[in-house]
Amino acid sequence: MAQALAALPLILTAGGAIASAGGTILGSQAEGRELNLQADQLSAQAGTERASSQRRAREERRQGRLANSRALALAAASGAGADDPSVINTMADIEQESEYRSLTALYEGNESAAGLEAEAAARRRGAKATKTAGLLKAGGTILSAGASLYDRYK
Repeated sequence: MAQALAALPLILTAGGAIASAGGTILGSQAEGRELNLQADQLSAQAGTERASSQRRAREERRQGRLANSRALALAAASGAGADDPSVINTMADIEQESEYRSLTALYEGNESAAGLEAEAAARRRGAKATKTAGLLKAGGTILSAGASLYDRYK
């Protein structure tokens, strides 16, 4: 019985170190999973942002076509022909503005998506680093406990 009691601090110290190391590993894995989940959500947002910008670009082009149609109708109603230079210039300006707005919508969507994808990549790297750090910290805990036991019982 006395030997069992003498070994109790050794067992408790070793058990505590192992439990602490296990908790560190489990905690870092959970944090890594959470970071990967956030990265997946950011990637999905990036796709949504791109799709939304494509819809905005399509709408800008549609609005341009409507404006050109209206300009042509107004020109015809005023007696000007479709081949009148001022009508042609006005319609060309409307088309250029429509295309500019469309391309701007696409650019903004791609820039926003690129930022979200960069953040997702950073979260994935963070997840990997967190998991690695958890393993290293757990190993350090076990080694530290081993050194402490060695000093105590040498």
